[in-house]
Amino acid sequence: MKKKNLFIATALSAMLLVGMSACSSSSEEDAANQPESEAVPASTDKGDSSVSDLNEKDQTEGTSAASSENHGTDNSEQDHPVKKAEGKQTYIEKLDNIQKELDAMPEKKDSDKGVTNAMKSYYGVSYEKYDHALNEIYALLKKELSPEVFADLETEQVKWIEEKEEKAEKERLKYEGGTFENVAWYISLYESTKDRCYELVNQFMTD
Repeated sequence: MKKKNLFIATALSAMLLVGMSACSSSSEEDAANQPESEAVPASTDKGDSSVSDLNEKDQTEGTSAASSENHGTDNSEQDHPVKKAEGKQTYIEKLDNIQKELDAMPEKKDSDKGVTNAMKSYYGVSYEKYDHALNEIYALLKKELSPEVFADLETEQVKWIEEKEEKAEKERLKYEGGTFENVAWYISLYESTKDRCYELVNQFMTD
């Protein structure tokens, strides 16, 4: 009886070992046949890196777009031509002071009386002073105004010079051969140049 029981126990142990071995082999085969994506979970770090790369790309594109917008704004501002220079009041005062200096000249009284030599001297000096002021104003505008604005002024100035000289010549010819010939010429140049100084300051300068 004891032998029979021992035989049965041995048989059961053997069957149990065979069953366990079969289950182990089946589990290994299932694991081997399972798809790689299911068998090995995706790395969390790798996923975070991809999202980070996308965020960085979006930020970079956003920064580039903002930079482009800002650059466009700067270009827009630069596209506006400078039409006026500063210092209008300063130059108006300078021009006014020139006339005050001229009125204080000793020749002024005799010039007002019609003394030819005094008039020639007075208006000759008057023309030179305003011509110097005009050159100074013109140089400032050339420096401060936009090239396209100054180009138009330059064309206008050349035309003005021609008209100024033609006018002065006509005035001179009225007294050709007389003592008042050169006086008339200087008076015309002085008046034209003085007027042009104020014209440029008022038109192309601001306070």
